[in-house]
This record gives sequence, C-alpha cells and structure tokens, in this order.
Amino acid sequence: MNKYYSTKWSLLVFAVPALLLFTVFCVYPLLPEIWMSLHRNDGFRNLGFVGLDNFKDAFSSSSFWLAHRNTYLIVGISVLIGLPLSMMLALFMDAQTPWFRRIFKTSAMFPAILSVTVVSEMWVSFYDPNWGLFNSLLKSIGLGSWTHSWLTERRTVMPSIGLSFLWQYIGLNAMLFYAGIKTIPKNYFEAALIDGANFFKVSVKITIPLLQDIIKYVLILSTLGSMAFYSQVRVMTSGGPGDVSRTVVYQMYYTAFETSEFGKGTAIAVIFILECLLISFLIQRFVAREKLEF
Repeated sequence: MNKYYSTKWSLLVFAVPALLLFTVFCVYPLLPEIWMSLHRNDGFRNLGFVGLDNFKDAFSSSSFWLAHRNTYLIVGISVLIGLPLSMMLALFMDAQTPWFRRIFKTSAMFPAILSVTVVSEMWVSFYDPNWGLFNSLLKSIGLGSWTHSWLTERRTVMPSIGLSFLWQYIGLNAMLFYAGIKTIPKNYFEAALIDGANFFKVSVKITIPLLQDIIKYVLILSTLGSMAFYSQVRVMTSGGPGDVSRTVVYQMYYTAFETSEFGKGTAIAVIFILECLLISFLIQRFVAREKLEF
C-alpha cells in the first residue's frame, strides 16, 4: 500500500510543474479572450456587455459558414490526399539505396523549410493567367480551353491554394512516416520476405499497421495545421474574390482587424479553439486505440 501511494505521489510531483506551465501559458491567456467575446469591443474600448450576441452574429453570418467550408476543404485535401501520398513516398524512400535516400530526404524537406510567403508568391506566379506555368503548359499541349484564372474564379481558388499547401508539407509528413518506419524491428520484414511476401504485402500487412501511433500523430498535426490555414490565403488572395477564399482564421482576422469588431472576432476564435479541441479528442479517442509494443 505504501508503495502504491509513494508511486502515486511521485507521479503527482512530476506532473504538477507541467500542469502549472500549461495553465499559465495555455489556459490563463484564454480567459481574457473568452471575457472579451462576451463584450462589444472595437480594439480600443470596451463598449459594453452583450452576452452571447457575438456568437449569435457569427453563427448567423454566411461568411462564417463559407470560411468553415473552405477550412474543412483544406483539411480534406491535407488528410485524404496528402497523408496517403506522404505514406507512399515514405515507403518508396525506405526501399531505395542509401545514396538515393539522402537525395530524397533533402528534396522532401526543402519546401517545408521555406517561408510560407516565399512559397505562396511562387505559386501565385505559377497561377498567373497570362504567363503562369500551368496555363502555359496547358496551351503548349493544345489544351488552351482548360486554362483558368486560377486564383480569381470561385470554382478553382480554394483547390489552387490547397495544392500549394499540400506541396509544401507533403515531404515533411513523408519524413515523419519514414522515421516511424525505421523504428520497426527488421526481423518482422525479414520473416515476411522469407515467407515470400512482396513489397505491397509487407507494406499493407506489416509496415502500415505498426505505424499507427505515428499515423495518429501526423493526423493530428496535419488536421490542426490545416485548421489554422491563414498565411497562404493572406498572401495569395487576401480572402478574395470577395469572401470566397476566406478560412476560419482569416475570417477571425478580418472581423477583428478589418471591421474593428474585436468582440465578434474573439467569439470566432473561441469557437475555433473549441472545434480544434473536439477534433483532437475525437482523433485521440477513435484512432489507433491499441498500444503496440515491439
């Protein structure tokens, strides 16, 4: 019994400093924001308590729901397209020679270490309707009718921005998956090869199932990173045309700083935080629930 309580108290002693730091730097800063979301505020003055009116105004705004649709479109591109591609790149890299892996690692990480502004400006030039890379390629192969003004058309603007985001971080996710692959004991692969399994069967039956913890981590990282999608929109379209390409974070910025409705902008921020917490909880609850031990 004494051993049980000594272990329990020792865990508490080690946990308290981390909990204090989390409270001071993560929980406490949220309290003034929650309080501001219940007031009308122009950034300089508190203009009075309005209760939940800021939240009601946010939910009744069509721009708010359009921003959510755009945000979850980016999340879908990142998770449903980006993660499978990253996994395939990681599996491909693991099967290559050491020399090729070194080249591939450098190439994969290069976009992720570039500034978001640099990447966004580069893709703006790619999408230029007159001399951009994509339209020029389409014209050169006789598909001039497929050209678009990619960043000013309602149908193409969000997929175009999402493609630039996908390109920048697909290599980083591939490196995370590759790092997870290298932690799997080699005897699993050796036994499968002796039994006659090919590359596809080894990947599906052994590698991917044993990467479930890494998959959960990358899923959370990619989902929340996509939820916080802002800089690319700011640089590439400034939310345009109109409000077509605004995301939740951009809508929060626009409401607070462009229209000086800080109370309403903070209300959007509170809603956004709750959404991120809910998504993180759902991923933790339902993805990779079993603990694997090698």
